Amino acid sequence: MTATRDIVTGAALVALGTLMIWIASGFPQIGAMAFGPDLFPRIIASGLILSGLGILLEAARGIAPASEGSRLQALPILILLALVAAFAVLLPVLGFHIAAALALLIAVWVFGGGWPIATAVALLAPIVLHFVFYSVLRVPLPWGPLTQVAW
Repeated sequence: MTATRDIVTGAALVALGTLMIWIASGFPQIGAMAFGPDLFPRIIASGLILSGLGILLEAARGIAPASEGSRLQALPILILLALVAAFAVLLPVLGFHIAAALALLIAVWVFGGGWPIATAVALLAPIVLHFVFYSVLRVPLPWGPLTQVAW
């Protein structure tokens, strides 16, 4: 039963990723830029395909989770979904840096990272992400209360 479920899940992820790449290939390209609006869908689709292939490989090797069916196993996923929703709501109010730091702090802690690691990730990741989005991809991010120290 688990192997069948894993095969269906893996195949669905591979199919979804392939469909996303096909759809993204039709996005219009911007002549002056090395990348266009299809970049992020292709990156996400590649992740879906790799995840699907990993699940298919585990199903083929007979590797299954140790236990399943517990309602508590869904709790971290529900917390993650709540964090994403809270991030979307808090982003315009707190700005990217504070909202991302709070979301990462809670997410890393919920998934077992411990407070020292969660704090380090919460402090460093928003800065790295800001550099990637603002400086490399030229995507402005909201600063919120930190607008006076924006660079």
